[in-house]
Amino acid sequence: MNISAWHDRTPSRRCDWLDLIRGWAVVVMIEVHCVNVWLHQGWIPAWLQYLNGLVAPSFIMAAGYSLALSTFRADGSLRPFAPTGKRLGFILVCAYLLHAPGLTLAEWTVLATPQKIHELFKIDVLQCIVFSLLVLQGLARLIRRPMVYAGAALALAAAVALAAPHLWRQGVADGLWMPVRGLVNGNTDRGVTSLFPLVPWFAFAAFGSVLGVLYRQVRVLAEAGRARWSEAGWLAALAALGALLAAWGSLYGPGWLQGGAWAQADLGRLHNTTLPSIAQRLGVVCLAGAALGWIEAVRPRLPGPNLVKAASAESLLVYMLHLEIIFGLLLMAPIRVRAGWEWYSQGWTGTLALTAAVIAASLAACAGWQSIRRDPPRAWKLQRMALTGLGIWFCAGGWITYHHFRRSPELATEPYAFLNAARIRKGLAPTQDGLSRDPEEGVREKLRLKGGKRAGNISR
Repeated sequence: MNISAWHDRTPSRRCDWLDLIRGWAVVVMIEVHCVNVWLHQGWIPAWLQYLNGLVAPSFIMAAGYSLALSTFRADGSLRPFAPTGKRLGFILVCAYLLHAPGLTLAEWTVLATPQKIHELFKIDVLQCIVFSLLVLQGLARLIRRPMVYAGAALALAAAVALAAPHLWRQGVADGLWMPVRGLVNGNTDRGVTSLFPLVPWFAFAAFGSVLGVLYRQVRVLAEAGRARWSEAGWLAALAALGALLAAWGSLYGPGWLQGGAWAQADLGRLHNTTLPSIAQRLGVVCLAGAALGWIEAVRPRLPGPNLVKAASAESLLVYMLHLEIIFGLLLMAPIRVRAGWEWYSQGWTGTLALTAAVIAASLAACAGWQSIRRDPPRAWKLQRMALTGLGIWFCAGGWITYHHFRRSPELATEPYAFLNAARIRKGLAPTQDGLSRDPEEGVREKLRLKGGKRAGNISR
C-alpha cells in the first residue's frame, strides 16, 4: 500500500477486511470440523487448537459489525426492522433444523427420542448470532443515536464478560427451561451442552457492533464528499487496537481468577469465559483483519471469482452444506465403514485430503450458487424445486427405518418408544428402554435377515 493510500479519504462502500475475515473463518471452520472428526485423538497441536478457537469469535464479531453498518442510515435514522427480522428468522430456522430430530415426519414422531428433543435446544453458533443481534437491534432502537449506542454496547459487552465465570459455576441455571438454560452457560444439563451460550459469546457481537459504529463514523459518513479517515488509517488503528487488546489479555489472563473463591478444577475450565481471554481473542481477530485488509490492497488481481469473498457472502450456505457433507454423507455407516473414515481414524495425510475435498466441494457449490443468483427467475425456480423435494422427503422419509426396527428391535441403537412393543411381539423380554442387552440377540437377527444360515447353530 503506497503513501497515497493514507490520503485517500473516499468514503467506503464495502468493508473488504471484514469480508475477508469472515471468508477465511468459513474456510478454517471446515478444517476445524474435519480435523475434530477424523484426526487421531491427541494429535492436534496447541497452535492449531488456538487458531481453530478464533473461528467463532470472528464470525460473531463480524455479525455485530455488519449490524451497526446496516441498521443506522447516513442521517442517523434507523432502517426498518422487517427485512432484517425476516433474515434472522430464516437463519434461526436453519439453526434449529441442524439440531432437529431429523428432516422427516417419522423422525419427529415415531423415531424421536427424549435426547433428540433435548438436543433441539442446544445453542450453537447460529443461534448465538441471531439472539445476540436481536438484543443489539433492540438496544439500537431503544437508544437511536449511533455513538451512544456504541457506548452502551461496549458497556454491555464488558458486563457480560465479567459476569460469565460466575454464571458458569457448576449448578448455575440447572433445571431452567431448556431453551433458556442453554443461553446462560455451557455446562452440561440433561445430556445437552450448549456450545455458544450468550454468556460470554454475546460480548464478541457487541464489541463488533462498536467497531462497526466507529467505522461508520470515520469511513462511511462523508463531509464535503470525504471521509474523516482513509482506509489505510483505519487499518492502522485497527491493528493498534488489536495489539493493545491482545497484549492486555495475555498479561492479565493467567491470574484473572486467582485469589477468588474458585475451585482449582474451575480455573482451567472457566479461562475462556474471562474478560482477558475475550479481549485477547478480539485483539488477534482485529490484527488478522487489519493484515488481510492490507494484503487485499496490494495483492495482484487474479482472474476468476474470489472464492474467499464468495464464501463470506454465502457463509450460511457453506456452513450448512459442509456439515451435511461431513455428518450427513461421509459419516453415513455404509460410506464410513467401506472407506475406513471412522471417527479419529486418520493421520495427517488422510485428514488433510478429506479436508481439502470438503473445502473444494463447499467453495465450488458456493461459487455456483452465486452464479445462479445472478439470474433471479432461475434461482427462484431451483429454490421452489428444492422446497418441493424437501416437503416430499418430510412426508415420505424415515418410514422404512421405522418398519425395519419394528421387525428387528434387537438392532436398534436408540431408545424408540415402540421397541418394547416390538420385542414383546417377537417373544423377547422387554427392557427398561427397549434396547437389547444381549449381544447374541443382534447376531441372531442379522443372520436371520441374511437368510437364516447358521442361525440354528448359533441359537444352539
